[in-house]
Amino acid sequence: MIFFVLLFFLIHAVIVFLVAKLITARMDPAQRGLVKWIALICYFVPLLGELFGLVSWLIARRYASDKTLLDYDDYIEFDVVNLEGLQQQAADNIDLVPMGEAMAMDAKERKQSIVRLTTTSIADSGKYLQFGLDHADSETVHYAATVRNTLYDRYEATIKSREEQLNPGHVTTYYHLIDAFEAFIESGLLDDSMQKRIFDRFGSYLQDMRIQYPTDATCLKACGKLALAKGDVADGLGYYERLIMYYPEQADGYLLAIEYHFTRGDWTKLAPLVTQLKTHVAPDDIPDDKRYILDRLEGVEL
Repeated sequence: MIFFVLLFFLIHAVIVFLVAKLITARMDPAQRGLVKWIALICYFVPLLGELFGLVSWLIARRYASDKTLLDYDDYIEFDVVNLEGLQQQAADNIDLVPMGEAMAMDAKERKQSIVRLTTTSIADSGKYLQFGLDHADSETVHYAATVRNTLYDRYEATIKSREEQLNPGHVTTYYHLIDAFEAFIESGLLDDSMQKRIFDRFGSYLQDMRIQYPTDATCLKACGKLALAKGDVADGLGYYERLIMYYPEQADGYLLAIEYHFTRGDWTKLAPLVTQLKTHVAPDDIPDDKRYILDRLEGVEL
């Protein structure tokens, strides 16, 4: 009797093995694990194993794991805030975050933190240098002043180089000059008198560019930013309005105006701009980080 039971198990196991081999050979590799698992049960629990395997197979087909993930993905709406941009910004800023703490450490750490500013492209570096300039240690003040002068000279040299390369017949040379001036202005290195001088110098080039390229988007943006930096609000917003008028299907003009009103809490001006933006600009043409904010502004009664 025992011999026949063992023989049955052996024959059953061989049949299960051959059937499983035949089935898995024609299946997607990602789904073969289920068949192998069912076959393993069938080896030890004949007949009931096949029944249990069939039920498992039907359940797996009905509630596939990949479908469950897709359902979950539909349930959760992910608003990604320009992760790539944030990662790059974090990479630029990571060594500068503890600048205030570094000023309370030893001289070596203070010097290293200050010198790092010469190898980064972070905006408003003047604010970080001020930690060193305000320090009680004279050597730290000297390092901060030296780095400040180095950065200042570097920005000046870049502008001078772009001025020499300027060719009014090629608009891209104006773009390079705009980038150099805006980086210097955003550096935080300029005091009031230096800032006025740079503003006037920059404004002169923008005036020439407007004559050559009166509807150029980059020129209009730069003129608007410069006017607002100088305190000419009506003039600055006027450039943004022209940007919207000339390029209604581009997001820049709307976003610049929205940013200005948002930072000043002028909610009555925001609603029409957000509506205009959503009406005329395709969602894919709105930067991800701005789209995230706009989606939330749109849901708020402004």
